Amino acid sequence: MSGVRSWPVGGVGWRWALAVLGFACTWPLQAQDSVIVVRPEATAADSAQPGGLPAEVVRELIGFYNDSTATRMVGSFLLPKTASLAGHVAVFRGTLRVYGHIDGPVVVINGDLLVADGGQIIGNALVVGGRIEVRAGGLIAGTRRAYEDPAPLYRMASGLVAIRERPRRLSDIAAARASFQAGRIKTTLSLETGRTYNRTEGLPIVFGPTFTGNPLPTIDARLDARAIFRPAADRRNLRDDVGFVIQTEWAFGEHKRFGIGGRGYRVIDAVEDQPLSRGESGWSAFLFQRDYRDYFEIRGQGAYGFGVPIPNLRVEGSIRWDDERSVRAGDPVSLFRNSDTWRPNPLIDDGHYLTSRIGFDWDTRNDVRSPTSGWLIHAHAEHSSSNDAAPVTLPTDVRAPIDLGHYSFSRVWFDVRRFARFNPTSRVNGRLVGGGWVAGDPLAVQRRYSLGGPDILPGYSFRAMNCAPPGSTDPALTALCDRMIAVQLEVRTRINVGLPFRITNRDFSTLQRIVGLQQADLVLFGDGGKAWLSGDGPGRVPNDRIPNLGEWKFDAGVGVDAGGLGVYLAKALSDNVPFRVVVRLQRRF
Repeated sequence: MSGVRSWPVGGVGWRWALAVLGFACTWPLQAQDSVIVVRPEATAADSAQPGGLPAEVVRELIGFYNDSTATRMVGSFLLPKTASLAGHVAVFRGTLRVYGHIDGPVVVINGDLLVADGGQIIGNALVVGGRIEVRAGGLIAGTRRAYEDPAPLYRMASGLVAIRERPRRLSDIAAARASFQAGRIKTTLSLETGRTYNRTEGLPIVFGPTFTGNPLPTIDARLDARAIFRPAADRRNLRDDVGFVIQTEWAFGEHKRFGIGGRGYRVIDAVEDQPLSRGESGWSAFLFQRDYRDYFEIRGQGAYGFGVPIPNLRVEGSIRWDDERSVRAGDPVSLFRNSDTWRPNPLIDDGHYLTSRIGFDWDTRNDVRSPTSGWLIHAHAEHSSSNDAAPVTLPTDVRAPIDLGHYSFSRVWFDVRRFARFNPTSRVNGRLVGGGWVAGDPLAVQRRYSLGGPDILPGYSFRAMNCAPPGSTDPALTALCDRMIAVQLEVRTRINVGLPFRITNRDFSTLQRIVGLQQADLVLFGDGGKAWLSGDGPGRVPNDRIPNLGEWKFDAGVGVDAGGLGVYLAKALSDNVPFRVVVRLQRRF
C-alpha cells in the first residue's frame, strides 16, 4: 500500500472530473425539467408542468381512456395528412404524431404529442408523462396541459386502464396498528417488528402508542413512546433485554415551518448505513445467517431543532449525550445455514460521547419510493468528544494508541442523488456519496467506514475495502477506514413482463396485484469507489487529498428491478474476481 497515489482536493482539475462524469451526465439544463427535448421552435406554452401528478388528473385520465366512446390506441401512432378522426382520442404508452385532422379532445398517457405542419386538433389536449410539441403550421384549438410525471396506470386484459397500486413493503407485513380519536388528539397503538433482524437482538418487537394533535391550527404535536423487546439472549449481559424510545416533536407554521424536538433512548444502532438498508440486511440475516452490519448499544438523550425556510429544504441541528457500549453477537435462529457460526460483532470504543450535528436535506423528487425526476441531497457535519472513552486496540497501521482522557474528532457525510427521465420509458440516475474524518483525533471504531458488498460496489465482496493491514485475520471484517467516496450511475428502461400466471379474474383483483407482474425495469449500471486511511505515512493518503482514480475499484452489471424485488449480475472491472449475483428488496438508490 505504500504506492498509493493521490490528488490535491483543491486542485483536482480535469482528472477529478472523470470520476464524476457519470454523475454529471444527469445534470439537466433546468433543475426542474428532467425531460430532454431538442426543439428550438418550442414556446412557453409547450412546456410541461413540474411537480407531482395531481390525483384529479389521474382520475381524469382513467375516465377519458375507459370511456366506451373513445378511440383507444396502444403504442405510437401517426395520423397521415389525408386522414382524420372524430371524437375522443386516447393513446397509452406511445407518441401520437398528428399530420392530419382530429375533431375532438386528445389524451396521451405516458407518451408525447406532436402536431406537425398542417396537423390540427379541434379540441383540448392533455399529455401526462410526456411533452406537447406544436410545430409551425400546426394547431391545437383548445387548451393544452402537459405533466412531465408519468401516470401510475397499467392496461388490464380488458383493454381498460387502472391504477397500479404500490406493493406493501416487507417490513409492513408483520405489523398491526389501531387508531382512535379523542377530541384534538389521535392515538395510534402499534405492534411491529424492529425491521432489522440481526445477530445481536434477533427479531426485536416494538410496541407502544403514538399521540398526535393540533393544539392550535398552526401547531402540530407528536409524542412516541415505544418499548423494544429483544428475544435473543445475551449471555454476557453486555446489553439490556428491553430497550425504549421516547420522542416528542412540535412543529410550527404553515409554509415556512420550524420545530423542536427531544428524545430519550436505549437502542441498538448500526455502525454504518451501508451496505444494504436495514430491512434488507435483516432479511439476509434471517434467511441466510449473513448479517451485513455491525452494532452497538446507545443509551442517552438529545434535543434537536429544524426549519423549512423554502419548499423542499430542511435544515436541522442537534445535540445528544450518549453512553455507547459494545455488544456481542448472539446465536439467533436463521432459516438456512443455521448450523454456521455468525460473524463476530466487533468491539467499539466504549464511553460517554457528546455529539453535536448540523445538516440539511434538499428533496425535489417527484416520488419518494420510485422517483423519475428531481434531486435528493443530504449532507451533515458532526463533532464528538468524550472524557472517559476506552479505545480498543487497533493495528498501529490503522490507528496509533489513544490515551485515556479527552478524546474528540469531527467528520462529514454527503449523499447527492439525481433522477432524470429522457422519455416515458427511459431514465438515468446518478449518485455521489462519501465522507469521513476531517479534524481532531482519529475516528472511533463505531464512526469508521468500509466499501464493497451488495450495495455501493456489488461486484466486490463484503468489505473488500475495510483498510485492514495485509495479512489481517480479523473474522469480524471490522470497518477501519477514515474516509470513503463512491460514484454510481444507472440507466433504466421500462419493459413489459406480463407473467403468464397473472390472475385476471375480476373477482380476484386484489390477488392479481400481489402475484401479477406487469412491468419491470431493465437496469444497466456502473459504480466506482475507494475507502482509505488518511494522514501521513505508508499506505495513507494526505489529509488534503483524495486517491488517484487508478486506486479506485470499478464494477458494472445488469439487472431487472420489479419494484419490490431486483436481481442483478455484477462484475468487478478492477480485479479478476468472479461474477456476483445480488438480490435487492428495494431500489439500488
